[in-house]
Amino acid sequence: MKTILILLFLNIFTISCVNSEINTKNFSGYLLDIEFGNEAKGSLTLKSNDKNQSFSLSNMKLDFLMMSHLNQHMLLGEQINITAHKKDGVWEIIKIYDLDGTIHVDQSK
Repeated sequence: MKTILILLFLNIFTISCVNSEINTKNFSGYLLDIEFGNEAKGSLTLKSNDKNQSFSLSNMKLDFLMMSHLNQHMLLGEQINITAHKKDGVWEIIKIYDLDGTIHVDQSK
């Protein structure tokens, strides 16, 4: 009985890990716009591969310093990387980091 429960748990865990990785994608580009009104609304637009890609900020907890730093990236035209997953047809950010690997936001922890 214990063996069956352990195998069932491992199967469910493996399926959930595979599904979350399938919906995850990395983007690299230039920050075009950040709008952050409240926790329920907010968006970030990135120009990646000559396309404007929008991301929801509804799952993010960004403070004033982080917003200022992201605005600095936008004003200076510095590239950033974003890892996001698609949930209900909307890209939600998991991680924002610089080209050198410096992590600004990491929701995966």
